Amino acid sequence: MTSILFRCDGSPDIGLGHVIRCLAIADELHEVHNCHIAFAMRTGPLGIQMVEEKGYQVIPPPKGDLSFDYGVWLNECVKKVDARAIVFDVRDGLTRAVVKELRNNGILIVTIDDPEDKRLSADLSFYPPVPQVKRIDWTGFTGNLHIGWEWVILRREFANARHFVDKHSKLKTKNSKPRILVTMGGSDPQGMTFKAVKALELLEEEFEVVVVLGAGFKHKKQLDNLLSGCKQHFDVRNNVQNMAEIMSKSNLAVASFGATAYELAAMGVPAIYLCLTEDHAESASAFVEEGMAISLGVFTHVNTKMIAKGISNVLNNKSLLSKLADNAKKHIDGQGVTRISRLIIERFVTEDE
Repeated sequence: MTSILFRCDGSPDIGLGHVIRCLAIADELHEVHNCHIAFAMRTGPLGIQMVEEKGYQVIPPPKGDLSFDYGVWLNECVKKVDARAIVFDVRDGLTRAVVKELRNNGILIVTIDDPEDKRLSADLSFYPPVPQVKRIDWTGFTGNLHIGWEWVILRREFANARHFVDKHSKLKTKNSKPRILVTMGGSDPQGMTFKAVKALELLEEEFEVVVVLGAGFKHKKQLDNLLSGCKQHFDVRNNVQNMAEIMSKSNLAVASFGATAYELAAMGVPAIYLCLTEDHAESASAFVEEGMAISLGVFTHVNTKMIAKGISNVLNNKSLLSKLADNAKKHIDGQGVTRISRLIIERFVTEDE
């Protein structure tokens, strides 16, 4: 049985997207290709819990070791599970030298959406077609680079979700009240959910609202206090397990840019994005350029009136809603995990021959 190690972290502070992406690939490698899976994780009890609930082994760094050596720890993790590959989805300053040593020792190196220098010592690198990737200097890179919408990593529920889209598309057009989905990721550290709720309260149109809170959301009491004074009814759902189905029933989403953006696109849901950082805003511009979504930019530069206006403009333009949905489905088919996993396995087959 081929053993593969994943290196990622997830917490309310840094978000859970890295863990979610790695779990999607891990599930495919384990269930389809019969691989043994283990995770090396440094921080984030919530992220670790998510991995352990899936039944995968988590290897933490040594406790109380003030002279922590990243390279030594990774090598020990590799030996512990006899890993033949490491999938990196982490941005924490791990040096290229450490990764190069692992590769020289025969470990297949895979990087996901990696802006750091360690990507130059990877065998396989995967990126969505965002503007930042075009500026990266690839001098010295000897691996295989894959950039495109076809490599977007989504959970299995979204890879197999087109039947939800077809099933509910007619219902969405027949429903007299459009349904708006508010979803700000697994943790929403900056409380963008509050901003979206306040913006929706300003609107006079009739609509339904579903607010999905992730497992890392820490402001439930404050949100309850806000909602208690709202005229609009907000259907709040916590840490849902059927996100694809919820998305499929939505006419429009107001969301934080991140992993959720790719999920919404795969489901053909028109979306308005708020961005945590300038980097996120630049990535969101790729969606805007392809006519897949609307981006309002970095959330600190956007007030509730601007959000309300953006929602109203899209909600009342049926041709725009249809165009955004069609373009999104055209670009992201949800099969990125399958493609990535096959390439990883093919490398092992080639080596074994």
